[in-house]
Amino acid sequence: MASGLIHTANQTKDPHMITAQDLEFHHSKSDDYTWAETYYIPISVPEERLFAHVYVVTRPVLGCMSNDIRVMGATSNTEFELLSVDTRVHLPLPERFSHIHAPNGLSVKAVNPPRDYRVDYVGRDGTEIHVDYIGIMQPFDIHDPKENPLAGTTPEEQLARTSMGSGYKGHYDMHARVQGTLKVRGVEYKVDIVDRMNHSWGPRPEMDIPPMNSVWAQFGEALGFRFHMHLDPTRPAGEDQKFAHGYLLDQGKVYAIVDLKMSTTRIGIVPYSIDVIATDQRGNTYTLRGQPLCGAPWRAYSTAICWIGLIRWELNGQIGHGSIQENHSLPVESGLRGRRWKDPIPALTA
Repeated sequence: MASGLIHTANQTKDPHMITAQDLEFHHSKSDDYTWAETYYIPISVPEERLFAHVYVVTRPVLGCMSNDIRVMGATSNTEFELLSVDTRVHLPLPERFSHIHAPNGLSVKAVNPPRDYRVDYVGRDGTEIHVDYIGIMQPFDIHDPKENPLAGTTPEEQLARTSMGSGYKGHYDMHARVQGTLKVRGVEYKVDIVDRMNHSWGPRPEMDIPPMNSVWAQFGEALGFRFHMHLDPTRPAGEDQKFAHGYLLDQGKVYAIVDLKMSTTRIGIVPYSIDVIATDQRGNTYTLRGQPLCGAPWRAYSTAICWIGLIRWELNGQIGHGSIQENHSLPVESGLRGRRWKDPIPALTA
């Protein structure tokens, strides 16, 4: 850290209203070292089949931060085929969450919090990101019952109903217009797309990162989807996912998704086909099918193996784009699959 001063949010504000204060640290003196505050910021160029992301995990009680910036250009089951990767797990903590800056060349600044952000990164091997994230909606608070009718009424219910447990003690998602440039191995590409970012805070012990799915799709500014799923690896494909929470952005208005069915066909860890039937609070039903344009496994945490990538979505003949983060817990999977040399090899295809 630059100094011993850490800026924290006002703890007395309305807990169900996302404001500029939520772009500062939320921890209190009673929180332990597992407290984390995170950003997930994707950068997509669908016409080039390129997908990049910026992931920030701050640990304010410990006084440290990790960053992950990577670029994908093919559908893969290995990280060895990434176009660029810059993962740092021991970085100094910035004084303010509202302006993340790191010695690896990354800057994420909330220029008009909580809706507008500037992201800059100058990395290795000719990789750069320079984009503006301009919110096209108010951030969606997953714990606000006025926004999410499936939110729990007690703190225990709220955490149980999220896809991330205590890691989503606070969490918002937001669709935005993203404009700027992405440079990969010295070649610059224009970025001009509607995408989705999020910010989370709460206790996030690495051994307890759960199996889950984080999915989004957008068809320009007119229509966007965002939803989270619980993932149960003990269940067969088609029965292994349970809806947690989500929203639909329709012509500038936000509606809660109240029911969603999702089935994923995988080869190994790679999701090759995703079928979704979503129902919003108005009773409208939407049927989407997604296929990957590019993506690869990602270790956001040492005990979590997540497949992340750019998805081409189809809805009633419309083509849109978005992403999926399918997270697999290493403690859970090794408990199910762990074997000795003479044990039969379990099925890898679902």
